[in-house]
Amino acid sequence: MASNQSPDPTTARADGTVEEIGGRYVLRFERRLPHPVETVWDALTRPERLRDWFGEVEVKLELVEGGKFEVHTTGPSELVDAIVAEVGEEGLTQHNTVLRLEPNTVFEHTFGGPYSVVRWELEADGDGCRLRLTHTEPPAFSVTEDGPRDLSGWHQLLDLFGNALYGHPTPWRLDRFHQLREEYATRAARP
Repeated sequence: MASNQSPDPTTARADGTVEEIGGRYVLRFERRLPHPVETVWDALTRPERLRDWFGEVEVKLELVEGGKFEVHTTGPSELVDAIVAEVGEEGLTQHNTVLRLEPNTVFEHTFGGPYSVVRWELEADGDGCRLRLTHTEPPAFSVTEDGPRDLSGWHQLLDLFGNALYGHPTPWRLDRFHQLREEYATRAARP
């Protein structure tokens, strides 16, 4: 049974990785969550639950292959300002497509464009589950320029996701994003 005490995400180490596969870069995260697969799937795929960890968003999700997965970010203001600073106002609205769906196992969708693909995989692990997140980046992705930003973004979202699963939704924080970005940039600069 899962405890209702959420871990302090600010102590989580930079656990995301980048590897090149077939000429494309793939970001990877793997986390063990002390929650049943069904609970994690629900938080991952139900629009009203996405608001607990994805920011203040308006979500339209057709949970079928080929379905729409539209996300419009409206807050918090720190997150809106950061998105606009990084990619412009067009980054606030994403028109994604569900590519693969296997209930309680795989949720794969585009992310911000047709050549950017995110895959969430769940696997039962004792009384909890393993969550594997991969993000196949678009061809123009730069490991040193884009990598730290994208890794820190996914890292913080996974931390927020974990808190939401414990029933303690927490807001996105710019200072945490910068802290993680610095950690990932330092790692990317190593030979």
